[in-house]
Amino acid sequence: MNKKKLTLGLPFLFAAAIAAGSLSSCSLGDGVDPYSVDVNMEIPEGTTIQFWTGFGDDISGPLQEMLAQFTDETGIEVEYESKSGYDSLKQNIGLSASSRSYPHLALAYPDHMADYVMRDIIVRLDYYVETDEGEDKISPDDFYEDYMVENYEVEFDEEGEPYLMGIPFNKSTEAMTYNKTFFEWAAKLDPSIHVPATWEEVRSVGHAINDLLENGTAASGNSTYFGKIAGPEGETYGSWEEVTAAGLAQSDVLDFRLVTAELFHPLGYDSGANFFITMVRQWGGEYTGIDEETREGYVAFDSDVVREALAYFKTLHDEDVVAIPADFGETSYCSGPFTELQSVMNIGSTAGTAHSVPAAARFVTDVAPVPYKDAEHMYVISQGTNLVLLDKGTEEERAAAWKLLKWLTKWHNGEFCAETGYFPSCEYSENSAAYQEFLNREPQNYADYVAQSTSLVNSEHYINPEKGWTKFVDTPFVGSSIVRDSVDAIMQMLFFGEGATPESVIQDRYQDIRAAGIETR
Repeated sequence: MNKKKLTLGLPFLFAAAIAAGSLSSCSLGDGVDPYSVDVNMEIPEGTTIQFWTGFGDDISGPLQEMLAQFTDETGIEVEYESKSGYDSLKQNIGLSASSRSYPHLALAYPDHMADYVMRDIIVRLDYYVETDEGEDKISPDDFYEDYMVENYEVEFDEEGEPYLMGIPFNKSTEAMTYNKTFFEWAAKLDPSIHVPATWEEVRSVGHAINDLLENGTAASGNSTYFGKIAGPEGETYGSWEEVTAAGLAQSDVLDFRLVTAELFHPLGYDSGANFFITMVRQWGGEYTGIDEETREGYVAFDSDVVREALAYFKTLHDEDVVAIPADFGETSYCSGPFTELQSVMNIGSTAGTAHSVPAAARFVTDVAPVPYKDAEHMYVISQGTNLVLLDKGTEEERAAAWKLLKWLTKWHNGEFCAETGYFPSCEYSENSAAYQEFLNREPQNYADYVAQSTSLVNSEHYINPEKGWTKFVDTPFVGSSIVRDSVDAIMQMLFFGEGATPESVIQDRYQDIRAAGIETR
């Protein structure tokens, strides 16, 4: 991830724009111009603001404790409400637009922001950044560039200069969990088996793993390991009684008794959409874009490099190296099969790596970066939302909402990430005492170990400029979420569709996307 700070010539054209009144809101139902708010004002104690998220209870709990701390420090009351999912959050804000009953502050993906721009209910943040003189002021330069790009790709002025529409808050990405116990065991039997870094290594290592498990070794009598318990030196056992008689513990062996060659696949990939979109980036293709003149979004993945990538992964699937949830009889995730030894690697959201920890400590799970195509295309998808201000409230309420946004995104973001497993938004929160204590404390259990390992993948690889990774988010537009929903089916169509080819699945999705009124190129 690029840690270089983003500089876009702030304040853009603000002096002229404010003088001309071009930044005034079009929806002034409360009579307050959001671009005349004195963000440095003394906010009366008891001022109340609303804050909506899409978090579940596991994240809402720690967040509400932090909001109580914010109230103690500032006297500002926060009415927090979770809409139990990001889609529901966006829908509820859209439904409340006409009545102006949406909150002062909300989480938003870039495509949510695009929708709120269309509805004219979101506030540009450039004015707040430029006029803030408080000790707690923030700058766009404070935050990681890869997270800021998406906040500058939503709305533009007449000169084509981007407005700042949000500030990064809860960020995650994808990582590869792997069965550390298995890889240490397998490497003793076949030194070519290691945790792969590239997709070509996934292919060669995957073949070696399949060969080892299907055909065994001399220690196993050249017999398959499927349906058996594998001992530390490659020997096999048929029951726990035999394991115990040999003086071994559960942590010394790998239990393949419920695994067959048909069930087993070396690597699973949770998200069909992320699989496809990341693949497009890593092979040098274009997924979607924005027309510079019309500012309308379009789809652009009908290309030779994307067909090449799809053909490559179809081969990996046909060779029983790479799998998706459907291969395991699942609908959404491969983490369950991973914990049952039906795979030994799994790519999924860093927010969910805890689901790859097996019950009863059957093996040790560790975390690595996702595989990449080559050193010039080390792309990993950026996930998670940003905090935005919505066009609502008195001047005091708007100033209070801005204060909470700053408090959460920078000054206390490290505490939030240490409690929830999300990644810091900026160097300040990365280096905060709370986050560093989380990274360096002695893990209390396997779940703690995996949480720390996941965060270290981000700290030591993804945001380390020497490693060469780029976290990407494709340019948002109204309808971009429809495109994502459509391409979510591509890998399953390619892997399981009768007679499916890279060309046929691309054209099928193009037809689906055109039917939704979105341009294709």
